[in-house]
Amino acid sequence: MFTVIGKMWPRLLRDHWVNSICASRLIPNQVRFAFLRMAGLRLRRSTIYQGVEWFGSGRVTFERGVTLNRGVVVNHSGGLHMGENSGLGPGTLIITATHEVGPAAKRWGRGTSSRVVIGRGVWVGANVTILPGVRIGDGCIIGAGAVVSRDCRPHTVYVGVPARPVRELGPTP
Repeated sequence: MFTVIGKMWPRLLRDHWVNSICASRLIPNQVRFAFLRMAGLRLRRSTIYQGVEWFGSGRVTFERGVTLNRGVVVNHSGGLHMGENSGLGPGTLIITATHEVGPAAKRWGRGTSSRVVIGRGVWVGANVTILPGVRIGDGCIIGAGAVVSRDCRPHTVYVGVPARPVRELGPTP
């Protein structure tokens, strides 16, 4: 039992570091950014507000200018890449892990994960859910409350549950 606990300590300490200390209102944004990089997240100059929660063990990469608003939850088990100047509204949930359907006695079967890729210049509204394996193309807008379960074409507005395209945008508005 002690060996299992011993193996868990690094992960528990990392989770405490990123979800308690880095998420604190007392930590200025510039310091939070540096602390998250120390925890192993591959971030270029970004803005990450207090209250963002992280869990998982996959690679996280942010290009320059990414913004995560308050209350964002990131499950990065399958990995997450966000392109330059993309932003997530408050309460956004990114999920990169799921389970296969199991037998009747236990429906949540073996765990799987898939990387989420968010392109450049993407605007994700408040309380959006992004599911495993989704690729959101450059310049997309995802409306508040949407559930993104499939890939999104570049320069398109998506809304609803499940998210569906409602308007094409030009590459340069």
